[in-house]
Formats: sequence, C-alpha cells, structure tokens
Amino acid sequence: MKTKKASKTNARSRIIFFTIALTYNLLLGLYLKDFLVLSPMFTTFYLLSVLPTLFFVIRIRSNAMRAIVYIALIFVLGMSAVSFVCCRRFLAIMTMLEMVVMLMYLALSYGSSGKNKLLTKIYVLVVAVLIVATLFTSYNFVFKPDTSYLNNGCATLWDTQTEELADEICSGCETDKEKAQAFHNWMVVNFEYDYDCNPFIQYFDVRKTLCSKKGLCFDFAHLFAAFCRSQNIPCYVIDGTSYEDYTDRHTWNRVYYDGIWWDVDITSDILRTKNNQNLYGFCALESVSASDKYYYITKIY
Repeated sequence: MKTKKASKTNARSRIIFFTIALTYNLLLGLYLKDFLVLSPMFTTFYLLSVLPTLFFVIRIRSNAMRAIVYIALIFVLGMSAVSFVCCRRFLAIMTMLEMVVMLMYLALSYGSSGKNKLLTKIYVLVVAVLIVATLFTSYNFVFKPDTSYLNNGCATLWDTQTEELADEICSGCETDKEKAQAFHNWMVVNFEYDYDCNPFIQYFDVRKTLCSKKGLCFDFAHLFAAFCRSQNIPCYVIDGTSYEDYTDRHTWNRVYYDGIWWDVDITSDILRTKNNQNLYGFCALESVSASDKYYYITKIY
C-alpha cells in the first residue's frame, strides 16, 4: 500500500515539475524568438535545453537509465554554457540554472520518496524565482512594439539628457541623412575604443558611455541607435560572429534614410580614424537583413 502511494506521489510530482519546466522553457523561447530565427546554432542549444524536461515524465527504473539521464543533463548544461559564452546575455544564464535545478532534483528525489514533498516545494520556489527573473529582464523583448527600430527600450535605452545632446549634435541638419552622418562624425571624433574592457555580460549604459567617452562596439552601436531613434530615424543594432573565428563577435548598425538601409560601423571608423585610414562610412544595402561580408548575423534588434 505504501509503495503504491509513494509511486502515485512521485508520479504527481513529476507532472508538476514537468509543467513548471515546460512553462519556463516556453517563456525563454518567447524571449529568444528573434535571436533563434537568425542563429541555427543557438536554436539547437535551445532545443537541447528543452528536451530534458521530458525526463520528468519518464519513470527511471534502473541505475543505467539514471546514468544516461545524468549524462544527457550534463551535456546540455555544457551546451548552455557555450551558448552563454557566445551571446553574453543575461537570459542565457537562466538555461544553465534550470539544468542545475534539474540535476539537483534528480539526484535527491529518485529513491528518496520521503523527501518528495519538501523537494516539490523547493523546486517550485526555485523555478518560480527563475520565471520571475526571466519576465523581469525580458519584458521589453517579449512585448516590444512593431517599430522596435524607433523604440527606447530593449537593450537600447536613453534619457532626456541624451536626447538633448542628440538635438545639439544635429542642430542645423534638415534631413535624416545629415543627422545620421552628424551623429557618426561626432562619435568618431569624440570616442576611443576601450581595450581594457572585457565585460562578462554585455549591457548598455548610456550615461557611462557618454561620460567616459570610451567603450566597445556594443556601446558605440547602441549609442548611435539611441541618437538616431531619438530623432525618429529608423536604426537597428546588429550582432554578428566572424565566419573565420566564432570567438570574434562584433556589433554595428543599420540605419534607414533616403528610402534604403545603410550599413554603418562606428567602431571600425573610430579605429580607422586613429590609424589615419579611410573610413568605412555608410554603405548601401539591399535590405536590413542583407548578409554581411565578414560576419554571420546572429541578431537584429
């Protein structure tokens, strides 16, 4: 009787865990949907992180089966770590945390029915915290408007002072082309590449970038986007990975004026200016999603 009761309790707990984990993964997928469409490699990583949720509806009957499950979870945890290192965004950490929670649950729960109720409460609490953190950090991505290239939100955030500075920089400019070029020229002259900065997680701080006059490609691309968007000039931020070296990542912009999209790389022109080289400037594109010569585009936002 006790064995049947314990088995029924375990089955109910596994269903609860499966539902919670599935909900979490759906939220994660919703957050990453634009990113996943552009990157087959990260789509694979995401699917690998979803598959282990099926382990919650599988009854493990032997040590060999349990070992296979552990190996699979550790493998996915490793893939999640690779995904985080590649994209360097906060949400990638969530997948890693989920794998850790799953491993803890499997290690403690199987063969230990007496602790089942306590484990259920702990698991529900931990995953609930992860879901709240997911929603809190990604609501701009999940509920972003159609005109995201004009939006003060997502990773590109600016304040009133930034908008006033943009007004000052482009004062006297009449067209979007003149304004975009004014922003480009001002940044190329006034900023330096920060060789000493190598952030673990990338984020854009408009005040820090403007005050220090230093930054990385990520900072320059988002500042240029903030300037353009504050003037209602459509502008996207582009993330890319080198075709030759996957560890070589870069961020630049695509801006719209005169009826077409233009490629502009502020970081490249800052470095070219310091080395007295010809500027990259603005290069016409067939479309905003046109492929790049040197980088595989992983995200447009």
